[in-house]
Amino acid sequence: MASTRFRAVAATAVAALAFCTACSSDGSGSNTSADGPLDLAVFASLNGVPAFAADEEGVFEKHGLEVEISTAKTSTEMVPQLLGGKVDLALVDTATSLVAAGQGVDLVYVAAATDGGIPEGQEDFSFANVWVKKNSPIKSLADLTGKTVGVPQIKSAPWVDLRGSVDEAGGDSSTIKFVESPDPLAALKSGQVDATTTPEPVGTVERAKGELHPLGPVNSGGGGSAYVWVTTRAFADANKDKVKAFAEAVREGNKAVNDDRDLLVKTAADVLKADAALLEKAAFPVYSEKPLTKDDIEFSVQYMNKYDMFEKAAPDAEKLILP
Repeated sequence: MASTRFRAVAATAVAALAFCTACSSDGSGSNTSADGPLDLAVFASLNGVPAFAADEEGVFEKHGLEVEISTAKTSTEMVPQLLGGKVDLALVDTATSLVAAGQGVDLVYVAAATDGGIPEGQEDFSFANVWVKKNSPIKSLADLTGKTVGVPQIKSAPWVDLRGSVDEAGGDSSTIKFVESPDPLAALKSGQVDATTTPEPVGTVERAKGELHPLGPVNSGGGGSAYVWVTTRAFADANKDKVKAFAEAVREGNKAVNDDRDLLVKTAADVLKADAALLEKAAFPVYSEKPLTKDDIEFSVQYMNKYDMFEKAAPDAEKLILP
């Protein structure tokens, strides 16, 4: 059984975006050597649970890999870590990775991590949900038309997914006033905004409190990939066999937690330092078991482009896929 070494990844989202903008498209500065363990950066959320489970259950070892896993507070922090050679592969949301690619960062998609969309059986309450106050006159996602919604960051994954979900429900997300807040839930409870979104297990905690009302699930990733594993092209080209083995190990690890709820909950409790009894009640994402294709990436590019996520041109899906 492999051992996992946790390290803090320190950077801010603002610095990350500035760094990305200044980066050259050739991935210069990135570490292309993988003689030792693969350094993985994982956003500390339920999306990253399979990586820890795969490590603890010996899946990476089975594929001839040794890994070290670092945790980060946000997805945005990890792109500069990749480019600076601090980590070899990173688990990021699709929006963050595509925006970086659109800014000229030469990323390669290695494997899908979590499937987007609303999983079967989670039509009322899912991995990501929209909330209003308990006695709010807002009764559906379509009713958010013209309302004020709190998000951590405009033009982020929560922002675009909420817009897509409102439009899909028959509303008009272009009329929503989005307010950035470091604590959108607090902004909702204080009446500063009409609605916000939460991922799990935060939603399960709020549902137990009974102060808020869930309007419904968010269609994460527009139904495409929600989270993906990425690396730099320079690293992928220099470590083709390891990167391929990693992609295979990811899919095997994803299947393991999809098939074993006890393993999923136990690992999530360890990673998040959360109560296992709480996580038993939580809605988890579905972890991807299929190879990532160019069509999958193209779907995500078009989804993001619909909501003007790219300051420059939309990235070319053909160039993002693992060779």
